[in-house]
Amino acid sequence: MAGGPVKRSARGALRIALLLASAAMAGALALECWQLARAQEVNRQLAQRLARRPEQPAQLASTASDPRLWVAAARPSFSAGGVAQAAALLRRAADASRGELRQVALYDLGNLYLKEALRVRESGADASALPLLELAKESYRSALLERPDLWDAKFNLELALRLAPDPDPDDTGAPQILTGERAVTTMRAFTLGLP
Repeated sequence: MAGGPVKRSARGALRIALLLASAAMAGALALECWQLARAQEVNRQLAQRLARRPEQPAQLASTASDPRLWVAAARPSFSAGGVAQAAALLRRAADASRGELRQVALYDLGNLYLKEALRVRESGADASALPLLELAKESYRSALLERPDLWDAKFNLELALRLAPDPDPDDTGAPQILTGERAVTTMRAFTLGLP
């Protein structure tokens, strides 16, 4: 009979552990449901606003207070040729949000600048594409600071670096200043003649 109370206490501990695990799972499920409901509400709001005025998604999103709407409205705005509006919406969303939404906004902003730079380069204005490539690199680097394993941002940053490499810090074009030690070691030897 000595094993009976031990088995009962073990069963009781197991029941408590299962109840706690069930409660944790229920809490996680409730959180997921709440996030899904929020996302559906944002999608519904965006669809309603776009149904009223489909030609102006950026103006509609700029009056909204949810950064997810700004990111969602930036894509059709860029497709319609509103590069400045789309960039402003994505920058606003990146500044106002944290976490995954900030990463998405920064990545999309980098893509916007990179696509625009490629378009400008194809038209023959290579010098005009350089500032856009620098902005793209800055956006990708910011996204990678937030999430270093964002492979798409790494790939696109590499592409932007191939199009416009970062200057080497030692390659300023100015002649190097020789220090006293270096001057001695690099000076050519010559003889003054025998005494």
